[in-house]
Amino acid sequence: MLNVAITDLHPLAFLNAFRFHMGLPPTYNLISSGIYGGVGNSQAYQGNTRLSRNICALIPEELNCRLWITGLPPNCTVHELLAHIRGIGPVYACHINEPTITGSRIWPTSAASLTFFTADAANYFLACDAVRPFTVDGYVTNIVRHRIRTESIPVDGRSRVLRIIGNANIVQPDYLRRIFSDLWHIRFDTDYIRLVDNGSHGVNEIIWAFGSFRAQAHVIHMKINRYFANHAQAVYIVDPCVQGNYGDKYTFIDD
Repeated sequence: MLNVAITDLHPLAFLNAFRFHMGLPPTYNLISSGIYGGVGNSQAYQGNTRLSRNICALIPEELNCRLWITGLPPNCTVHELLAHIRGIGPVYACHINEPTITGSRIWPTSAASLTFFTADAANYFLACDAVRPFTVDGYVTNIVRHRIRTESIPVDGRSRVLRIIGNANIVQPDYLRRIFSDLWHIRFDTDYIRLVDNGSHGVNEIIWAFGSFRAQAHVIHMKINRYFANHAQAVYIVDPCVQGNYGDKYTFIDD
């Protein structure tokens, strides 16, 4: 039993005494203190709230590396969004929400959840936006912290961008797409694909920038190196969102 009288403690202290008794971590919010729901998740949120990266972290706002961008072009793609992010930091995850044109709420523009690897990158992006509003193809956006607070994770040389090199029968965009989707059942977004002329007969090299490191480039990197061992290899290379200057736009072959 929990041998603490309710009247002996402040309500939040009582709740945390109970959570301690149950072997649960403390909460800092009386309202959003469910075991599985996470703190800060909207009731309309459709993601898996039991995944650790989808649960609101108990961190201050300045350590939140996830942002929410509204006012994007109606037909905005992952490529169009990421092409405008320069000189900021490596992107961990990116997801575009299309406009809502039916129902009680009409949103004529797109929105995006954008997560950087580090809070420093998110903070710098917000600082740049405060001086010169982030604009995508003529649409001036609005950027705020995402309500699902997300902690930084170490970059450790990882990226959403892969260099894939190997047997020319394997290292082909169309073939790899089928492998990713049909065999490995990976849902992914492509930012861009760039073919590299390495002058080697029978060996192809491509640069494949995915929309996200999380659940996309990360998984594909591991599977290529395991499934195609001795025939093809994937390595991480620098994210172009790290390079260049804020306000610029990178241009590559978009496949």
